[in-house]
Amino acid sequence: MGNYPYIIAGLPGLVLDYESRPFNYTALVQSIKEKCSEKDNRLIAWLESGLNQDSRSRYFYTAVEKTGSKFLKEFFNFDLYVRNAKVAWLEGNSIEDDSDDYAKLSKAFAVTDLIEREKLIDRIMWDKIDNIVLFELFNMNVILAFIAKAAIVSRWSRLDQKTGEEFFRTLVGEVRGTFKGVSYDPNENNK
Repeated sequence: MGNYPYIIAGLPGLVLDYESRPFNYTALVQSIKEKCSEKDNRLIAWLESGLNQDSRSRYFYTAVEKTGSKFLKEFFNFDLYVRNAKVAWLEGNSIEDDSDDYAKLSKAFAVTDLIEREKLIDRIMWDKIDNIVLFELFNMNVILAFIAKAAIVSRWSRLDQKTGEEFFRTLVGEVRGTFKGVSYDPNENNK
């Protein structure tokens, strides 16, 4: 569709500052969808489906390769890479990878404070999004990148410090139940 410059020019600036501020992700994305073509809305649907934790599966990652979207392919390839690296780290395994991405992830995974670890991982994802669309200007990839970043901002805007800590402690409890041999001491930082 020919109105990408119009859509992109109307997008608000996003900052990843991890503060709890009012942010209406749903209304923002709906506003974007109203200006996009049916084909572009299908790409947005793929992105939103992949951003939903419950819908990510091996099938999803395989199917997203066939969308024809450079952004979706690169973003979800990296998302899968991060997930696999996290699982390997939780299981106590290392991945033979000397890339800058893995070095950054390894540093993030080593942080014992759960909130800080998630902030670092989201910063890595944010930077990857920027990198994917680095030389792109007025096209659908830029809009998809904006929506992916908006999802990150939305995640943090819903969490105040206490809610965030409770959420991540619950998340760790679930992960501990999934991966045998991984121990987590919530008082580790207080020693």
